[in-house]
Amino acid sequence: MPHVHTVKRRSKRTKSVVPVSLRIVGNEASHLAHTLDVSNHGVKLGGCRGEMKVGDKIEIRYRHKQAQFRVAWVISHKSSVERQIGAECLEPEKQVWGAPLPQQADEYEEKSARD
Repeated sequence: MPHVHTVKRRSKRTKSVVPVSLRIVGNEASHLAHTLDVSNHGVKLGGCRGEMKVGDKIEIRYRHKQAQFRVAWVISHKSSVERQIGAECLEPEKQVWGAPLPQQADEYEEKSARD
């Protein structure tokens, strides 16, 4: 039976679906994707088609702004070539998403399997 406990994020996520361009740092090929939610410290992306793995540095471009992120997790679905990616912002001072986002902490439930 999974064990559930409450964890706090550094900042609240804001649901936002906007088109972005991303590329792995050091690789010129760019890919289109879209955000699912954003915060000052990270982003959840959907529709990602490039070959990315945890730890890769990526550059995300939204409108005329860009910043570097580090891939924190990748979810692949068997029925699709698209992936969801969670990425931590390495340059939060750039405010890629425009106006500053809410700063309050956000609680969420984390599930883990126990033997």
